[in-house]
Amino acid sequence: MTRKHYPAWLRRRRHDAADVDTVEMFGSALCALDEDAIRALLHPEVAVVIDSGGHVPTGPMPATGPDAAAAELRALMTPGTFIATASINGVPGLTLVREGLVVAALTAEMRSHLLSNIWIVCNPDKLRHWNR
Repeated sequence: MTRKHYPAWLRRRRHDAADVDTVEMFGSALCALDEDAIRALLHPEVAVVIDSGGHVPTGPMPATGPDAAAAELRALMTPGTFIATASINGVPGLTLVREGLVVAALTAEMRSHLLSNIWIVCNPDKLRHWNR
């Protein structure tokens, strides 16, 4: 019996990763600072984990529930922050850009067509390759 060979990028893809359309809708809601639209895309049991490496003050982690998650996400959107969609570790994600530098990278998982786990890296040491 022969096994079908799949390319490495396909084998690594997380099947529970958020789809591009949902990520783009989420990015639009964040840009508009529309808390209702943000909450509408979040699963009732959502968890937001922010890896700041101690460089960015964050609340208690993980932030759980739509209200706490929306508040943490809005806090990242300071004046002058722009959002761009990007492939992050092979899955659709968002980058937050300030003054031409990526200050955060965001990926998410979905459950029941809603964002259930959101990972945000704000640690400048881990974002170095984005800002070359």
